Amino acid sequence: MALPAVRTALNAVVRAPRVMAVVGQRGLATEANPDDYGHYPDPLEHATGREKKMLLARLAGDDRYEPKVYYRAEHSTKEKPNLVPSHFQDRMVGCMCEPDSGHVNFMMVRKGMPKRCECGHWFKAIDADPESV
Repeated sequence: MALPAVRTALNAVVRAPRVMAVVGQRGLATEANPDDYGHYPDPLEHATGREKKMLLARLAGDDRYEPKVYYRAEHSTKEKPNLVPSHFQDRMVGCMCEPDSGHVNFMMVRKGMPKRCECGHWFKAIDADPESV
């Protein structure tokens, strides 16, 4: 192609009317309608095993799986420890060694064996009331 022909082709392209493409507008997103997609499942429907047992107990008003606060004795010794009820062989106990402290010392206490916390208080797991099962 000769140089004048290239110039003529370029001039035709430059002078041609420009066509602008119309871009469609995106609609706004809204909340999903539960009737279209289904409702969120109830956690109780998906729970199995221990988790389901705990959820059913909570619904029935049974609080045996909820953490409980027991106030320790002013002075405890190995012979007279703080008694912690437990349905199992072991029990996790948290001791707030100082009243103003936000830190809790956790320890595992076994039935029949008193255990001493870092602050000097003693704890011992005992059999819990069978009626609270």
